[in-house]
Amino acid sequence: MIKKLYIAVVAALMSVSAVAQSDYKIVDSTFTRVELDDDSLYYDENAYLDDYKVGDNWFIGGSVGVTHSMSENTRFQKFFKNEMPDMNIEVGKFLYPSFGIRFRFGVHPQIGRVEWSTVEAAEHYVAQGYHEKNGYGYEDNYHFCIFSGYFDGLINFTNIFYKYKESRKFNLIGILGLGYNYSFGFNTKKLDYWTAHGTTYVNKDGDTKTLAPYKFENTGAKNYLAAHVGFQGRWKFSNAWDGIFEVTFNGTDDLYNGIAYDRVYDTYFDVQVGARYHFKDSHGRRRFHYVKHYNSAVVERLNRMADDENEKLNNALNEMPEPVENVNLTEALQTTISFYVDRYYITDAQRKNVKSVANFLATHPDINLIVTGYADIETAYPAYNLRLSQKRAKVVYDMLVDEFNVPKDRLRIDYKGDTVQPYETVNEWNRAVIFFLDRGKGDSQILEGGKKTNIFVQP
Repeated sequence: MIKKLYIAVVAALMSVSAVAQSDYKIVDSTFTRVELDDDSLYYDENAYLDDYKVGDNWFIGGSVGVTHSMSENTRFQKFFKNEMPDMNIEVGKFLYPSFGIRFRFGVHPQIGRVEWSTVEAAEHYVAQGYHEKNGYGYEDNYHFCIFSGYFDGLINFTNIFYKYKESRKFNLIGILGLGYNYSFGFNTKKLDYWTAHGTTYVNKDGDTKTLAPYKFENTGAKNYLAAHVGFQGRWKFSNAWDGIFEVTFNGTDDLYNGIAYDRVYDTYFDVQVGARYHFKDSHGRRRFHYVKHYNSAVVERLNRMADDENEKLNNALNEMPEPVENVNLTEALQTTISFYVDRYYITDAQRKNVKSVANFLATHPDINLIVTGYADIETAYPAYNLRLSQKRAKVVYDMLVDEFNVPKDRLRIDYKGDTVQPYETVNEWNRAVIFFLDRGKGDSQILEGGKKTNIFVQP
């Protein structure tokens, strides 16, 4: 039966792997690639997963929890008397967003018990005031341990039924695996006594009751084939870390607990919570990422367009006031953070402006700011621009807090998309983050009727 289960698991893993390969196209790394975010303006049916190498998309993890024995006789015991603490470690690799593999190793203390009729007789004598004279009563459990090793296929159902998104917080993953169980650590003194002598109960009057020997066929260390199936909930805490909740149902040889009964195999299940760490890949990322690949003619045309756009932006920025280190105190600070079209990363030049704002806050501890993001109205569409302006505000906020140590309670985030255009004369200027004095009213006070008005106040 176990061999048949092995074959079934192998066939299932191969079929899932084949489906996963057909879902995603891996593109030759010799093509020019453009990285895309989940909701990028250029994200469409022509976007593909980036090319990945053998050393990419690896992870390690660990978990702790409980193991519940379901061997011959423990299943007749009260449910919550069969649990023992256990632990697992894992190392693996995702081959595609919908499929991965891992090696999982664990230590699982187990509880065993003789057959129910024997236990019932022993408990009857104990209830009448008898006790086992050698301390090896049949009413007691016995303990042993398992070291397990599994090779698992990880099937990401979320990414099978929904388009993969790098930013998705939760994924539901199925587990199919095969491996081995190494049973060891039996209480051989007790089990050898039961096998040779049975048990003898005696009361205070010296009367005795003897129960026949209970034969254990194997109490030494031994390996057994095993297979398991389960599911895993994965929560993305950060680019590097996931939280894991996992349940697996494990089947192994009937003799794994030292007793061969009338079953083909014995079972136990694990409930685990843990964490998983993702290593950086050859692109400096920790997750799968979509890109677009273009041939040389398209790349040349896009580069010309980018050069024209950058020249236009640079010309526009040259007309803006130069940022100064000593920022004037206004309803809107004169220092702003500018961005390229459809982008929300901060360039080295704009980082100086962020530092200028941080210095201003350090020298004006009584002032708080609203970090407000914008997008220009001539690019994309309102819903997209709203998300883009939010990301611009968030990246500036994060740099102020994480890199320049500005307290979080001195900043608030606001974003307008393209609904407000602070700069009416030059469209490119509106790809920006502007800092407003936080008067505690929940909004930026200087935006009235879609126009930007600076009210200068002397420090």
